[in-house]
Amino acid sequence: MFTTYFLNLIAGNVFGTKKSPALPSAYYLGLSSTAPNVDGSGVTEPSTNGTGYERIPIDCLTVPNNGKVENSEIVATPESLADWGVMRYYVIFDSQSGGNLLAYQQLSNERTMELNSVMIFKAGEISIGIENETA
Repeated sequence: MFTTYFLNLIAGNVFGTKKSPALPSAYYLGLSSTAPNVDGSGVTEPSTNGTGYERIPIDCLTVPNNGKVENSEIVATPESLADWGVMRYYVIFDSQSGGNLLAYQQLSNERTMELNSVMIFKAGEISIGIENETA
């Protein structure tokens, strides 16, 4: 699911009606225990204060195929140095900290991230696509 911010950013840049801000040059994967909203709110990431949590650069996306890109390699979170709680969504931001929420997806299986845990996304598990509406 894309946020309204990202949809407007894409449309403005592609059609030349609003090119500032420009499309991001980097994307970062994070985790959320709560459901994000299309307005960019609702994300609850684990604390970054001594827990080992940080957003990870996504630099292994495939070329688009039918409007969709996927991770071509394994993407793994850092090892947790504390209990992060139950993670239910992956979130994609335009910055490693702060920044704007661009997209999010519910995990196929929620995951309890206890001390010394690592979440691994196998190739193809991170999927971001723009699709045509069906009638």
